[in-house]
Amino acid sequence: KGMEQMKSFVSFSAQIDSSAQDPERICHPGTRQNVLRRMKDWFDDPNSTERIFWVHGPAGAGKSAIAQTIAQSCGRQKAAATFFFFRSDATRNDGNMLFPTLAYQLAFSIPAIKDHIAQSLHERPDLPTKSVETQFEHLIALPFRSLSEAASAQSSPLAPVIIIDGVDECTDEKLQQRFLKIIGNAVKDSSFPFRFLICSRPEAHIEDTFNKFKALILPIDLAKLDDANRDIENYLVEQFSSIASDRGLDPTWPGPAVIQNIIYKSSGNFILASVVIKVVGDEDSMPEDQLAIILNLKPPDRMSPFAVLDELYLEIL
Repeated sequence: KGMEQMKSFVSFSAQIDSSAQDPERICHPGTRQNVLRRMKDWFDDPNSTERIFWVHGPAGAGKSAIAQTIAQSCGRQKAAATFFFFRSDATRNDGNMLFPTLAYQLAFSIPAIKDHIAQSLHERPDLPTKSVETQFEHLIALPFRSLSEAASAQSSPLAPVIIIDGVDECTDEKLQQRFLKIIGNAVKDSSFPFRFLICSRPEAHIEDTFNKFKALILPIDLAKLDDANRDIENYLVEQFSSIASDRGLDPTWPGPAVIQNIIYKSSGNFILASVVIKVVGDEDSMPEDQLAIILNLKPPDRMSPFAVLDELYLEIL
């Protein structure tokens, strides 16, 4: 009964297998090999002293695609629960829904814990309306302490991972800091059974919070990884080749110089490269004409990394 009552506080759209998630928002085959390999090594090492893997980078760097790729490839045994924040969705931008949503998933991915979570809800049916600190303690920490005591600490040797993507898309910055601090304090205890993969922009308040737990965190800065441009090149070559084949163009179209120009304009951001391909591949337009529009955009005269993207959208509109 308790689990049923909690449903109204659970964001089903924030979970990896939700219909709200775009199944195509994953890493293009052959890209992001560096970060995915490091992530897989960490997933496969339950004894790693770094209990939080923090992937950070600017908007458009591919954080959500990386999180979705790893979540899909690992399955529920290794990725026990997920929460994908999204600023414009009221059920996915509220940090108060984070821990009830994670607890609900844990009850199904680790069935032995379900009765312990239900017991917490039976004793305090109003738990999902309480502070995030109270929620975490009674919906996650306490049930797992009860389980480990009952099972003589026979917890999973896998140290399953909880994936939280887009922390900065939670609308309340203070709340972001609070739940990150809760997570940091939880993983300080070596008996806590979970690790966390957290993806966000490198916002100052997030970095400040994580700085308090430096020894426990493995940070990856996507902006500094040297494989972004190579990955974008591989993606563009493959996609342009597909467009050329579908539309009867020369198989070498549009040529390496044009591709390098687009890579330069992308500034390491996959989002711009993917928008270029969507625009050029539009079935209602001529690919050469669409590409010419993109190549003739004025170079940005302001510092925004999305200046080129802004110009592109303005041209489309």
